Amino acid sequence: HEIAGIPQVEVEVESMDKAGNFIGWLHIEGVNLSVALVEQALSRVHFTAERSPYCKALLAAQDAAKQRKEKVWSHYEETPVEEVVPVLEEKERTANYKPVFVTEITDDLHFYVQDVETGAQLEKLMENMRAEVGAHPPVEGSFVPRRGDFCIAKFVDGEWYRARVEKVESGGKVHIFYIDYGNKETLPPSRLAPLPPAFSPRVLPPQATEYTFAFIQVPQDVSTGGSCCHPTPGPQPWAPTVAPDPEPPPHVPPVAPRPTS
Repeated sequence: HEIAGIPQVEVEVESMDKAGNFIGWLHIEGVNLSVALVEQALSRVHFTAERSPYCKALLAAQDAAKQRKEKVWSHYEETPVEEVVPVLEEKERTANYKPVFVTEITDDLHFYVQDVETGAQLEKLMENMRAEVGAHPPVEGSFVPRRGDFCIAKFVDGEWYRARVEKVESGGKVHIFYIDYGNKETLPPSRLAPLPPAFSPRVLPPQATEYTFAFIQVPQDVSTGGSCCHPTPGPQPWAPTVAPDPEPPPHVPPVAPRPTS
């Protein structure tokens, strides 16, 4: 019965706990008191509300209170949502073949190649560089090798090739890497000279590109603790992967003599 001046109150019983206490909702003048308390940031939603028909209204009221950061939510900091990166299915690998010359194979089965398409550029550069060096021979001792420096090195065939200093040891030993062919050699400083700027890697990038075989592992030689692939004595021939012409190209790479095993 309605009594003048007294708000209309309605109790909605939803269930009963083990002690015989009622569990339910209190409505004042048609307003759900629980929703109103949450909306005014005076209370939080209990996880048991998930089973209630008022769950959506409670969560909506709580979200609004969080955004205002009032009362019980005054120190609320929104948890950053982790970005879900979609996992892309691996596409089928497609082969992209191109003709190359294999110029060097290392003991661990890495190998260096030259691109056939740029072979003519390297040939022209080498021709011009040797002409330049022949017209202006380097003065012995004018080049002080430092690690990382580009230079020219005189190979066993008496010709000059572009190189990079890998290591300098005491006693006049300089470890160099032939940047256009991939092989290495240890030389005295007297067989090294500055690289003329007109033939630097900025003009033509190093032509030796390193590759390795996929999905294989070189077996180890238990007796020596090293690779089972021993170097072969004497010069190593270059081997073209694509050879439309049986004659070797004019820019045959230098190959450092191998030490005896």
